[in-house]
Amino acid sequence: MQVRTLHFRDFLKLGRMHQADIGLNLPFALVLPDLPLPAALAQHLPVNSLNSSVYICEEKGVPQAFVQARARQRRDEWEVLSLGVVGQVQPEFVEFPNKSEEEAPETKPEVSPSLAPVSGSKVGPNGNEAVQLKETETETEQNYRSGENPEGQAEPEEPLYNLLQVWPVEIELAWSKLLEHLIVDAGERGVVRVYARLSTDSPELELFNQLGFHAYTHETLFHLQYEQAAERPDQEALKLRDHRNRDCWFINQLYNAVTPSPVQNAEQTTARTWEIHRGYLPRHNRESGLVLMEGEKAVAYIRILSYRNRHLLRIMNLDTSRQLLPDLVQYALSTLKAGPGTEVYCAVREYQMEQEAVLEDLGFERVFGKQAVLVKHTVQFVRGLEKQLARAREGKLELAHRSMRPGTLVRFARYIRYHWHSLVCF
Repeated sequence: MQVRTLHFRDFLKLGRMHQADIGLNLPFALVLPDLPLPAALAQHLPVNSLNSSVYICEEKGVPQAFVQARARQRRDEWEVLSLGVVGQVQPEFVEFPNKSEEEAPETKPEVSPSLAPVSGSKVGPNGNEAVQLKETETETEQNYRSGENPEGQAEPEEPLYNLLQVWPVEIELAWSKLLEHLIVDAGERGVVRVYARLSTDSPELELFNQLGFHAYTHETLFHLQYEQAAERPDQEALKLRDHRNRDCWFINQLYNAVTPSPVQNAEQTTARTWEIHRGYLPRHNRESGLVLMEGEKAVAYIRILSYRNRHLLRIMNLDTSRQLLPDLVQYALSTLKAGPGTEVYCAVREYQMEQEAVLEDLGFERVFGKQAVLVKHTVQFVRGLEKQLARAREGKLELAHRSMRPGTLVRFARYIRYHWHSLVCF
């Protein structure tokens, strides 16, 4: 297999590129889709405003799969946006037992077990004859097995098997090669961290784990069909104000107060991370924020990312402002334009689970289950280090000082002798 960057001569192949539905980069992929076709064209422009890279994998000159990544605001951080296939490759669906059926023996009514000999002679690990426990079936158990409760009321039937989406082995191997090539290329370009978001139910999570990605936190995704406008609370009573870039330092202090240390070490945020860039040219997306201040301290913050009629909320709050959280979220919703096609998403991290009850009271519903936020630390490529290492191995390592050029001391002595009279008189 050959992995390379997508060239401009591959223009005819772009129409055959399709993203794989594996739950990657949610909910950003739903709110702000970054399609591989415009990204592949933009990376060959003199000014690449998208900062996106597309890599393609070929087998005997025939493209099979691709991966797309994008640089973050700090430029030394990348994030994996999508994995995809080239052509009409389709996944297979395999049946596997439902979890509820696997846990069914634990939910059975308690019965008194009775010892019964095993049919056939079996020997245990200690050489003793093996004995198994056989539960006595009662009428209650028979009712549960037949799908009825003890009162005779039928319970809703659950599917015994779920469908698992499985991609061909060739595609899985191509994705592995692509991600490995992406990590190496990112390290050579000075990128120190590569991020990804992937559903915990996705089979491709194991692929990322094998390549060194690890989950440093988990998120629960919520969705709201925002058809009717929410009533706006009193902004002055909440002491809420719009986000300004001079508030970024206070917002970063709030982030440090509510975020565990392992998450902070993985994300390495600074005050500039929270800046909202308002350019002079029109953009396809827009950002805004709301800050709740108490004196010289930020106690709550809501950031809104909007693209047409889709919006994404990110909420941070201290425990002291928990009682104000419903009004804050309702005020943020009131700033959005409601309509039949308006959708609002929110990702709640596992260390701020108190937000879940507030969102559910406002009409949000859980979707897509949980997702893992992954990070891969790369090795930064240092240029011009081989000569220094070779000299150190040979024992010729010297102190790093700047020596004078030949003739510098002679010119300095002539300068002192020529200006000696003026220096003495001064």
